[in-house]
Amino acid sequence: MMTTVPCFDGIRAILFDLDGTLIEPSIDFDAMKDEVIEIAGAFGVNVAPWAAWPVLEIMDRVGQELGSDAAHAARFASCANQAIIRVETKAAERVGPYPGVPAMLRALQSRGYALGIVTRNCRAAVERILARAPLIHQVLLTRDDVQYVKPDPRHLADALDALGMRGKPTLMCGDHPMDIAAGRAIGAVTVGVLRPGVGAEYMAEAQPDLVLEQVTDLPRYLGQSA
Repeated sequence: MMTTVPCFDGIRAILFDLDGTLIEPSIDFDAMKDEVIEIAGAFGVNVAPWAAWPVLEIMDRVGQELGSDAAHAARFASCANQAIIRVETKAAERVGPYPGVPAMLRALQSRGYALGIVTRNCRAAVERILARAPLIHQVLLTRDDVQYVKPDPRHLADALDALGMRGKPTLMCGDHPMDIAAGRAIGAVTVGVLRPGVGAEYMAEAQPDLVLEQVTDLPRYLGQSA
């Protein structure tokens, strides 16, 4: 499925989200959020006003609410981080790349594209995944490696800096509207990938330049070399 039939000539760098884009989605975000909400409650913070937010943003907001007591906020951050890392590392034991993804990345590398992975997942979980199912890339930035995570565009900008590609034509590919928002903020071409069972309407508001049903269709829209 696609919004147009473009050919993205001139692209030099490609940034990929990981979970749900290159690998099968396996993180139980609902369970993760429930644990963080329970922990926040134990610290006296009612997160109901922000319960629809992603879990990292909820954690940041709770930290702000506890900010007048730095030690209290630090204890919350430690407990919440341990909880989400448990969920992520458990998921990492059973997840693998979508069919054809390793071959696609090899092909893109051979065509000269600089490849980066930018993920909100923790490094410990990602390293477990990649140890079992290597995916070619030149730069990997997890949330542990940056000060600002997607949808903050500085996550992507840091990856481009590490690739030596800041200011070069870039494509951002991900399965979540926040990936598209971050990509648009740095002036990248944006590609939305639909997870199994998700319709095109999921990406409608984000307005990516291209929508694909599977990430392995991406190379056909790119030039033969970077």
